[in-house]
Amino acid sequence: MSDTPVVVVPRKGYYEEGHHRHHAYHSCLNLVLRLLTAGATAAAVVVMLLATQTHGTPYGYFRGRWRDYPAYKWFIIANSVVFVYAILAAVVAFCSLILRRGPLSYSGGAWITFLVDFIAASALMSAASAALAVAMIARNGQNNTGWNTFCNYVSRFCDYAQGAIIASFIGFGFLALSTLLAASALHRLAYRRLH
Repeated sequence: MSDTPVVVVPRKGYYEEGHHRHHAYHSCLNLVLRLLTAGATAAAVVVMLLATQTHGTPYGYFRGRWRDYPAYKWFIIANSVVFVYAILAAVVAFCSLILRRGPLSYSGGAWITFLVDFIAASALMSAASAALAVAMIARNGQNNTGWNTFCNYVSRFCDYAQGAIIASFIGFGFLALSTLLAASALHRLAYRRLH
């Protein structure tokens, strides 16, 4: 047997060398998108929590509260979870700017980021769509089922709910861009592996 050491040189562009490379553009854009997502979802939660109104009628009081609608409860839960995730992801993105490496710099981190972003975006779209359906019925009613509109009694409640839903859809847009950014990082890493 020979005592000569064997040196294994990894192929150029192999995935695992990626974590030593820093892509400031991706990290900076990732941080901005995370902060925008956090801001939009926080606004959605706060505005929906403020969506409460009581209106007196000759037949009694008419109350509009987010607590009375399961879709609005799911809306608050989903937006809160995405807000917490966006804040944590923003901290990671900020650290990746400082440390010059981050989750979008190697394949494992990019895959995890892509999958979690995709799941969070799906939950956010689900919650915003369910809340939008309730808001549309509240504003327009539905004649064939006998559901009457009630926004003419509690217009402030409906306006707040509508504003929260718009903020949530904006947050979804930013989160979808974050998902595309992670997919772009995966593409870049795969290209580097092949070349």
